[in-house]
Amino acid sequence: MKYIILTPVLYAFIYLLSFTKYNWDNRNKMAAIGTVIIAIAALVMPFFIL
Repeated sequence: MKYIILTPVLYAFIYLLSFTKYNWDNRNKMAAIGTVIIAIAALVMPFFIL
């Protein structure tokens, strides 16, 4: 069951990291840092809930 939940979580994590790279390349460093924090929280929180 955990593997089924892990798949969309990893997809969202990869998507957020690509958005982080986009922001970093466009010199929007504050948004890039905020997106990294959100990505880490989105990756870690499902494991605390389970």
